[in-house]
Amino acid sequence: MILTERVPLAQNEAGDLYVEGSRVFLEDLVDLYRQGYSPEEMALAYPSLALADLYAVLAYVLRHPAEVEVYLERQGVRAREAEEKTRGYRSTPLRERLEGRSG
Repeated sequence: MILTERVPLAQNEAGDLYVEGSRVFLEDLVDLYRQGYSPEEMALAYPSLALADLYAVLAYVLRHPAEVEVYLERQGVRAREAEEKTRGYRSTPLRERLEGRSG
């Protein structure tokens, strides 16, 4: 008997990967995993996710580290670009407050 398990990840129009049937993105789960969260703790943080789906997604992450790193880097670049793009739309006092906190 040969069994195959489908990974419950979907991709939206923008290329973001998320857990099917949810609004939880792959990078959010990878971040929690890297912080030391167990799948059970992640299920508590995201009660809309089935524990079996979390295990399946984490198995994918562990089996495909190079692909996941490329995806995470791309998402990081997109996030930084979006931050730069919106920076000009913020009011000067707000921008100064936000930059003062991060710097």
